[in-house]
Amino acid sequence: MNIIENLKINIENFSTGQKKIAQYILLHKEMITELSSQILAQKIGVSQSSIIKFIQSLGFDGFTQFKLQLVSDRARITINDTQERLLHNQIERSDSYEVVAEKLLLEKQQALIQTTASVNFQVLNKLVHKMVKAQRIQIIGIGNSALTAKDLAYKLQKLGLAVTAEADTHIQLAIVQSLKKSDLLIAISYTGKHKEICLSAQTAKNNGVPVYAITSLQQSPLRKIADHILDTVADEVHSRSSSISSRTAQNTISDLIFMGVIKLIGEDAEKSIKNSANMIKQLQDK
Repeated sequence: MNIIENLKINIENFSTGQKKIAQYILLHKEMITELSSQILAQKIGVSQSSIIKFIQSLGFDGFTQFKLQLVSDRARITINDTQERLLHNQIERSDSYEVVAEKLLLEKQQALIQTTASVNFQVLNKLVHKMVKAQRIQIIGIGNSALTAKDLAYKLQKLGLAVTAEADTHIQLAIVQSLKKSDLLIAISYTGKHKEICLSAQTAKNNGVPVYAITSLQQSPLRKIADHILDTVADEVHSRSSSISSRTAQNTISDLIFMGVIKLIGEDAEKSIKNSANMIKQLQDK
C-alpha cells in the first residue's frame, strides 16, 4: 500500500494533531517532496518534532526516507495509470477508430522505413544466392515470427524451392538435426532469446549449416550464433497488445528476400508463379 492510500484509509484513526498533518499532506502531496520537515511544520502550524513523530508512526526512520517513498509511489502510480490508459504502444483506450488507424499507420511506416534503412544488402544478396543453390531450406520462428516464417516459406515454395516452416518446435528440431552443409537455416526471432530457436540455430551451426538470422538490433544469443544477420527495427519498448511493428519489420525483410529470389531466377520464377496460379484456377473452375 502506498503512502497516500495509507493516509486516506487511516486518517480517522489519527489524533487531532496527526489528522491535521495527514490532511495537509493529502491536499499538497505534489509539493511535499520539495519541502523540509521544518518548512512543512511552519506551513501546517505544528512543531517540527510533531512532523518527525508522525512520520515515524507511519514506519519511516525520518522525513527524508518518507519523501523518497512518496516519490517512488508517485512514479509507480504514473506508470500504472499510463499502462491502464494504453491499449498498444501509443494507442490509448480513448482514441477513436480514426486516431487508432493513424497511429497504426505511423507505427508501421516507421518500422518499414527504419528496417529498410538498416538492411545489409550484401548479406541479403549472399542469402538469396545461397537459397537458390541450397538443397533444402528450413525457416523457423515462434509465435508471430512463425507466421512470418510460414508466409515466406509459402512464397518460396511457389518458386519451386524446397522449403519447410514447421511451427511445432519439436518438429523444427527434428528437421534441423538432419540438415547438411548444402542446406540452409533461416531463424526469425525479434528478441533472439527463445531457447528453442537458439537451440535449432546452434545445432545447425554445429553441423556446418549456414545460419541466417532475421532479428532486432538488441544483443541476443541468436545474434551471437548466426553466421549472418538481417536486422529488423521496430518500436517494441512501450506497452503492446501484439507484436504489430516487429511483424511489419519482419515482413519487410521476408518480402525483400522473396523479391530477391524472383530477381535472381528470372523467367523460371515467372513460370512457377503462373503454373501455381493456373492450378488454383483449375480448382475454382466449375
